[in-house]
Amino acid sequence: MTSGPGPITSRRRLRMALRQLRLAAGRSLEDIRDEMDWSLSKVRRIESGVVSVSVNDLRALLAYYGVADPAQVDRLVDMARSARRRHWAGQDRAYLSTSYAEVLGVEDDASRISQYHPFLIPGLLRTQDYARLVATASPHTRDSQAVEAWVRLCMARQDRAFSNDRHHSVRFVLDERALKAVREPDVMRHQIGKILGLLPRLNLVILQWDSAAEPGFVGPFSCHEFCSDLDPDVVCLENQPNDVTLIEHPDTVARYKAAFRELFDQAVPGAGDPGREILNRHGGHC
Repeated sequence: MTSGPGPITSRRRLRMALRQLRLAAGRSLEDIRDEMDWSLSKVRRIESGVVSVSVNDLRALLAYYGVADPAQVDRLVDMARSARRRHWAGQDRAYLSTSYAEVLGVEDDASRISQYHPFLIPGLLRTQDYARLVATASPHTRDSQAVEAWVRLCMARQDRAFSNDRHHSVRFVLDERALKAVREPDVMRHQIGKILGLLPRLNLVILQWDSAAEPGFVGPFSCHEFCSDLDPDVVCLENQPNDVTLIEHPDTVARYKAAFRELFDQAVPGAGDPGREILNRHGGHC
């Protein structure tokens, strides 16, 4: 794993910095289009982080904004170079939406990840067979090649999330409803067996039937928290492969973080006797 932020986090930092500089300079997107002789589409894609900006284009843009401090210019140029690095999921890029690629980026660099899913086993805990079932059922996976790409991505995410090189924490609220979502007994038995095998080092709690949130009240979400002031915390709403939404608005993110704390506090520890009993009961390991 490379040191420092990954390419997607670097692109995220750069787009936020460029927007702040543009607003401070009192310029509009149309002003940049006219001055740089770029298309408005290019201007928007650079500032939104959809595409990377070349070093030459960045230097010209910074000069237009009046950024004269060499240290600031060098820092932003370094961000641009980092943003152009190949991401680890690049081999399967054809199957990723822009928003999902950004999810992988924030997941790579977050200092803490908190996941909740009321209906399914969270992606970072799935077996290959379980991940394959979910991908096959998704309207976003077009064929068997796409399904297998999503299974690879799921396994790679797990390897990275639980790597000994990672200095972060991962927490899960596992809703008891999710333990009955798949009607394939062997798949579910192996899936629950995997979770049992990860205990007690896995920071997982189980939300029981009698305390589970109403399905319509809160859907699946992940909170990604960062140590750096350069990276505001993010919430990811993920339903199916490629069906994701990233939320950065501070007030909304704070509400999701509070919701996760509430769910976490009312659940039972997965590594404790009640948690193991629930897992064993649904997995047929009793």
